[in-house]
Amino acid sequence: MHSKLIPEFCGEAGRNCQPDGFVASPVQVSDVDARYFLMAIEAGLLEHLGCGRYKAAASSAFEQFFWEGRKALEPRPFTLWLEPVITVAGLARLHFDHGWPKESIGTQSADFAFDLVTFLPGNSTESIAGEVKKTAREIDDLVTLMVEYGRAADIEAPTAGKERNAYMKVAALRRRRPPIFWALGPDGLSRVFKVQFGAGDVVELVTVSDDQLNYTRTL
Repeated sequence: MHSKLIPEFCGEAGRNCQPDGFVASPVQVSDVDARYFLMAIEAGLLEHLGCGRYKAAASSAFEQFFWEGRKALEPRPFTLWLEPVITVAGLARLHFDHGWPKESIGTQSADFAFDLVTFLPGNSTESIAGEVKKTAREIDDLVTLMVEYGRAADIEAPTAGKERNAYMKVAALRRRRPPIFWALGPDGLSRVFKVQFGAGDVVELVTVSDDQLNYTRTL
């Protein structure tokens, strides 16, 4: 991190960040997430676009790994951002554990509904739609709300907060119908769901095993 990622991030003059402004995050990255994150970087699953911005082959947006503090402070503080670390670790899990080729995995869907996506060859719709949260509690809250909104197609869209976030996920599932939804959390937390679509735009999440993430043309 100190020999590569921090210097790259500080390379953009407009950020006004210097390496000695790095502040250790109170949220620790687990060994599991750190290992997979480094595997993704070292395997070239992301391209460095410059100034600490990285993009995977099937991504609709870039990722950066640090969060800037106030410009008025000298040196300007910045700290590690946990969610992108888990997201990139998820790319490595898809590639190394589940066989997805580099060109078929990415971060950020085109509408920003999902943090992690996969595409089968010749298909522009996600095969796996993934969402990353920084705690297990946030994952539980997200899934609970998604189940609720999936059963009520005519519910009014919430205006803000975690309710709005969960509603957007369900709405995107309804529009594009990916067969798998993957919720990722810290320390390798993984909850995989088969997405089933019923009459009246009902969306149901059915818990399945992690092997449903495996690369296959029959997903």
